[in-house]
Amino acid sequence: MNPRDLIQLFVESMAQLTAVMRHEIELIRGREFTKLEDVQRRKAQIAKGYHDHQTRLRKNLAALDALSDEERTDLRKLYASFRETLSENMIALKSAHDATDRVVKMVISGVKKARGVTGPDVRPGKPVRGYAAYGTGGVGAAGYNRTL
Repeated sequence: MNPRDLIQLFVESMAQLTAVMRHEIELIRGREFTKLEDVQRRKAQIAKGYHDHQTRLRKNLAALDALSDEERTDLRKLYASFRETLSENMIALKSAHDATDRVVKMVISGVKKARGVTGPDVRPGKPVRGYAAYGTGGVGAAGYNRTL
């Protein structure tokens, strides 16, 4: 495959994935959770394509030599924007999950109290925020590209 074509496919898949993640963030912030399933299905498909293109590019790093300095700079900026959107997306999803978990725990606690059930009280705790919410493993589903 032509090096420029390889890079173009990578860039297109990154741009598509960025757009889908931004849309997903908007839906979460707008509490439009019923629309998320379709968006997440689409995101999974695009992420697979992104992963495939990223893998091909990693196996053919010489393709980056076809870029001018200006094109490399543009690619770095695009990738930085992608990583920022990826982080925002992960945090938004984690926040939505934590909020749902707190509501479920409050409902369980309320039902237990209403029924007179004793025992450990289920109380929502303070959610873990930022990157700590994802534990110590990895940097996200899309991986980390050290080639740019």
